[in-house]
Parts: sequence; structure tokens; C-alpha cells
Amino acid sequence: MKISRRWLTELVETPLSGGELAKLLTMAGLEVEAVTPVGNFSGVVAAEVRGRRPHPQANKLTLVDVFDGQKVTQVVCGAPNVPEPGAIVLWAPPGAKLPDGRALEPKEIRGIVSPGMLCAEDELGLGTSHEGILVLSEKDGLAPGDNAAEKLGLPDEILEVNVTPNRPDCLGHLGVAREIAALTGAELRLPPVPPMHLEGSASATVRLEDPEGCPRYSALVLDNLTVGPSPLAVRLRLQALGVRAISNVVDATNLVLLERGQPLHAFDLDKLAGHTIVIRRARAGEKIATLDGQERTLTDEDVAICDEAHPVAVAGVMGGSSSEVSASTRRVLLESAYFSPARVRRTARRLGLHTEASHRFERGVDPEGVLDAARACADWMQRLSGARLAGAPIDLYPKRIEPVRLALRASRTRALLGLELPAARQAEILSALGLEVDPAGETIHVLVPTRRPDLTREVDLIEEIARVHGFDSVPATVPPLRRAPGVSPPPASLKADRARDALRGLGFDELSTYAFVPPAHLAALGYPESDRRARPIRLQNPIREEQSAMRTSLAVGLLSALASNLLRGEGELRLFEVGEIFLRRDGAPADTPAEERRQLAGVMSGHREGWLKPGEPLDLFDAKGVVVELLSALGHVADFEPSREPWLHPGVQARVSILGREVGRLGEVHPDLRAKLGIEARAFAFELDLDALGAAPPLRLAELPRFPAVTRDLSFFIAAEVSAGAIRAAIDRARDPLCVEVKVLEDYREPGRVPAGKKGMLWSFTYRAPDRTLTDAEVQSAHERLLAALKSALELELR
Repeated sequence: MKISRRWLTELVETPLSGGELAKLLTMAGLEVEAVTPVGNFSGVVAAEVRGRRPHPQANKLTLVDVFDGQKVTQVVCGAPNVPEPGAIVLWAPPGAKLPDGRALEPKEIRGIVSPGMLCAEDELGLGTSHEGILVLSEKDGLAPGDNAAEKLGLPDEILEVNVTPNRPDCLGHLGVAREIAALTGAELRLPPVPPMHLEGSASATVRLEDPEGCPRYSALVLDNLTVGPSPLAVRLRLQALGVRAISNVVDATNLVLLERGQPLHAFDLDKLAGHTIVIRRARAGEKIATLDGQERTLTDEDVAICDEAHPVAVAGVMGGSSSEVSASTRRVLLESAYFSPARVRRTARRLGLHTEASHRFERGVDPEGVLDAARACADWMQRLSGARLAGAPIDLYPKRIEPVRLALRASRTRALLGLELPAARQAEILSALGLEVDPAGETIHVLVPTRRPDLTREVDLIEEIARVHGFDSVPATVPPLRRAPGVSPPPASLKADRARDALRGLGFDELSTYAFVPPAHLAALGYPESDRRARPIRLQNPIREEQSAMRTSLAVGLLSALASNLLRGEGELRLFEVGEIFLRRDGAPADTPAEERRQLAGVMSGHREGWLKPGEPLDLFDAKGVVVELLSALGHVADFEPSREPWLHPGVQARVSILGREVGRLGEVHPDLRAKLGIEARAFAFELDLDALGAAPPLRLAELPRFPAVTRDLSFFIAAEVSAGAIRAAIDRARDPLCVEVKVLEDYREPGRVPAGKKGMLWSFTYRAPDRTLTDAEVQSAHERLLAALKSALELELR
């Protein structure tokens, strides 16, 4: 949200600059993302045009006589819209400074000296238009010689405040000013609401038929309006805050919106059938043409603002074009209401409409400030358009929303924050925030105003105290780590944590990527339509297209991160993530929640560790080794078989199974997928379904060996199609208890040295006894028994 520093100074006295306010608010939880200067010029004055004539040496230049209240000066102007005599323009005479830092001096233009210039809005930093000079009207309130910056409320600084969803009270200047007053101790100057006296005779009828969707509805009827443009100062203020100036009537509603955070809407009273407003549930299929020119179809979940004939507004979201204020409007019904946040939120999401009004209503406006906002807006309309109050205020509030009452224990604040704050200081902070406090010793009774729907618990009050006192004042202490006796972490968390520890130990870095991913990236994985992973769940109202599908694979986020890091020159990468994927439940109703499965995935690219020279490039077996070590840390032994995963390279991939049950896959990322994602280097990936692994067995500590081990190697030829896994299985079946470790050392297939259709393998066996040193005879006997069993189980030829 954009906040004007100059407007803030009208509500709270503060000498702080925009940058200082940004730091103050950010440290208090209202993050200020940027501070932008507006209208940073000086020396520019209002001047009356007294005459104009063509430049004798240039067809497109005009000589303009301007009067600054003291004398008439001739200025050369190149704008096409030089006005008739009597109009007011903005003149930057010699010595004036423009926002770009230029100090103006007399300048000769085609043989005639021009003392300064007549200004367009972009030259004064007031906008982007350079189509012509600014021409002011009588309503703008500037007389010849007036300092333009002072009259227009300039210079200013605009703060971009990132207001969190739980702080709707700060969606207006008054709420931010209240924060500054509490943080600095300055006095808050609440904007007055002048009383309005009944002067006209127009009236309207309002019926509230949906009090659940609209707990409070207030309306004022005003007549004698003259619709036209607002004064320049108002238009510039709105423009600086990102709101387009439309007319004095609509601008008045926007000024109150920006000041108080209360959206309002003005209906042309004479366009309302029966001069009546009915607040009711919309009827299913009912249609309305909204102000953006679109026809919307409503459901019975929507709150509709109707006249006697049809809907004239979608409550809390957008008005209808049939009752729009126009140049011919003379009477309006001014709406100020509190709508159900949940109902507005659902309607706005379904219609795909996010407006300034819905942004506030769905977070919750102050129900107690509804009528005051209407009166403030009526006052603005009176000043800007000559409006009069023509009917008694209408205020329908069948069931008052009561403020929340809380009790705060001062000792609890001290315990949670680690701060020795007296109860009196705690009460002072809460009072500065506009809460009603009643200290009673160490217990503070607090009445929370309805503008603060985020304060519902004692701990919320403690957070407010921490914010205002200063988070940087809370001492850094190490909290005691306690676990209740007999309470263990959930098995799923224990398994995930053990997997994280194992991968970190293998040199991997953990990432946390978005669960919402680009649909195109999921499609690039190449899953067939019959695979649930090819049919992701799409978001109805995504933040952007790149985050519009719920991920069905962790590989998408990891490969995107890999591409981004490679692009920045990082060549040695080992990344992993533990997270959920979301799969459709085939055959289930459309509103059935997705099936969530916790998975672990990793990607790696680069080289092995080298010693005194660069290491060799990574290959499939490096990825397999990682998976073996990872599953070993989780208490599992895996089997690896050929697979056909579409996003992995054919022939350079494997299915990971445990006791015949598939739990994942690994392999080289397919070159076509790498090309689509911009990954130039070879990359290897693995995915494991943690939910399919079962519970991790408890860790067991083993005594370090006290006796030496003896190794024996076995080299043989065997049919090339016999996998190492099959050989390992035969070894395990025949394994002697004294054989404590088995390793594959070589797998070579060099033509000419290996018989056709065969491969050569070298295996290493380690023998050890836990209670003695083995003799050569014992080792030889165990090794020969193993060899005999392998010969009978496999057709191998010793080398």
C-alpha cells in the first residue's frame, strides 16, 4: 500500500524523513519496501497568462506573457496547448530547481531569451505525461505568485508499505499514523468529522435482508452535486498513491478510503429503481454489468446490493455500471458498510476480481467506523462538489459487533519476552496503540477496538508490546530445550530428519521451493496422460501463471534451481529437497482434497572430488551411491533395476525398490528436458517416496572392532546381462557370518580382453570375528565355502 509522508504529518506530528519512517515501521512489523520522492521541486510559481503570440523564428514555438503577481514576463513555450489569457499555469523562473536537479537559467531559444519555462507534469515529477503544460482552473486555488509546491502539498515522499493480511487497520493513513504515534510518543491528530445539517429533501429506502453477509449498512443521501474534476492538489495526491482521479464525487470516496481504510460507493440516486437499496443474497444465475464493463454471473453465496429491479453492485467488490455516477448526476446515495470478510473473499476469488475495496473488506474493516467514514466522505463531497445532506442518515446495524475483552498478565509478558517490563509500562504501550486499558495490579484488562480483529488472545497483546518496545531490545538468550518424558518425534518427521542429516553429510544443500509451479515445466517431464503426475491440480486464482499448478514432482523446482545456479557460474552443485507433492484422486468428486505424499528428491551436477587434480565428471553411479548411502542411513537395502522414466535418459536410469516394492527412481536428466530448462551441463537426479519407505528403524550403536580384518578378492567373468544386484543377492544367500562387508571394485567390458557376451568383475570380501583374530585357515575356509556356493548358483569363470 502507498502511504504519503505529507499526509501522515497531518495526522501525527513527526520530524522523521521518509527513510527514517521506513526503518521505524519496518522494525515494528510494517515492512516498507521503498520510499519514492514526489514533486521534489522548488521555486516554481503560479502565473496568469496575459497574452500569447507565435515565435517569429519558429512555427511550433509560442511567446507567452505571464504575470506572477508582481510583473509580466515573456516566456518561450513549445507546448501545443498554451491557454487563452486568464488561465493559470506553472512557471519555473530562473533559479527554480526541478526534480532532476537542474537549476533553471535564462536561455536563448531561436533568438529570443526565455527566463525559465512553463512546466508539464513530467518535468515537475508529478506524472509521466509530456503532451502539454499544466493548465490550472479556478478550483485549483492557485493565484499568481503562489508557491506551487506549497499549494499542491509538495514535495512529498511515498512509502510502499507491505501490510500483512492480519492488519487491516493499517490499510489507511490513519492506521499507519496511529502506529507512528505509538512508536514515537507523538500526539495522534484524529481527523475531525464536521457535523452535517439536513438541507435538502431527497430520501431513499434501504432494506437489509442478509444481516449475516452485511452486519452493518449505512447510507447518506446528498443532492445539489455538480460533478466535475477535483482540484489539482487532490488529483496529484490520489495519483501519487496509485489511484486514478475520476471525478470530485468518486475522488471523495477514494480520499476517505485512503485515509481511514473504509471503502465507500456512491450510487446515482436517480438511477436506482424506486430510490431503494436492498442488501440480500444474490439469486443463482443473476447477472450484473460491473464498472469494468464485464457482465458477471452471481451465485447465492454472493451478497448483492440491489434496487427494486436488479443488482446494482457486487457487495464489497465492485459497483455496477447501471447506477454509475456521471456528469449529469445531481443526487447520490453514499454507501458505507461492513460486509462479511469470508463472503467477500469467496466472491472476489470466484469472479477473479481483486479491487481496493475487496482487498480491505476481505481482511475486515472497522464496523464501528462505518458511519464516521460516510460523514467524512459527505464533508469531502460538500467541499469538492457543493453537495448537501438531503436526508436523515440511515444506519442498519441489527446486531452490534462487540469489542473483544482480554486480560494480560504482566508476568506472562516478562516470561515470554525475557524483558523486565513493569505492568505500568505495558499498559502505557497498549494505551498508545488506542486500546482501552484498565490496570489492576499485575493484571491489565484490555478492551480491544473493533478495528483490530487480529487481537484475540493474551499472546497477541504481548506481541504488540514487543513491537512497540522494540524487537531489537529483546535480549538474545538460548531457550531451554525440553522434551516431555516419553514423547518422541513423529515417525515421519524422524525419517525426514534422518534423511536430511544423511544428505548433508554427503555434501548436499537443502532447498525449499514453491509448491506452485509452471504447468509447462510439469508437462516437460513427459508423463503420459494416464499418469496422475501429468494432470496437476490447477489454481483458480494463481498469483501468476508461473505458479498456477500444484507440483506433482519435486524435480521441477530442483531442476529450476539447478538451472538458475548454473547460469550464475556455480558448476559444482548437489541439491535436495524434502516436501509434499499433490496428486489427483481419480474417480473422486471434484472438491475432494488432493492426495499428498512426502517425497525426497535430489539433483547433482559437476565433478567428483579430485586430489591434486580436477575430479572426473559425475555419472549415474555417483547418484546411485548417494541413494545407497541415504537408504542405508534409513535402515534399508535397495535393489536397482532398469526403468523407463520419461524425464530421465533412456538406458541411464534405474528403478529403486525395497523388498520388491518400488520406492523411487534415479538417473541422468534427459537431454531434451535439459534443453527446455536451459541446463547445459549433464545432471543426475533421484526421487524417493518417503511415505513408501515405512518407518525408519531405531538407530543402534555398535562397538568399534577390536580385532583386525582380513580381505579376499574374487575376480571372474560372467554373462553381461547378469546384474550386480543379482550377484549380490547370491552372495548374501551364501554369506558366512564371518564375512562382514562386500564391495564391487571393478566392472569392465573391454573387447579383446573379455570373452564375447561376458563382463569382468572384481569383488572384495572383508572377514572379521568380534572376539578374536582370525587365522588364515579360518578365512580361507569361509572364502572357499562362499566361492563354492557362487559357482553352483551362477555360471561364472574365475580369472
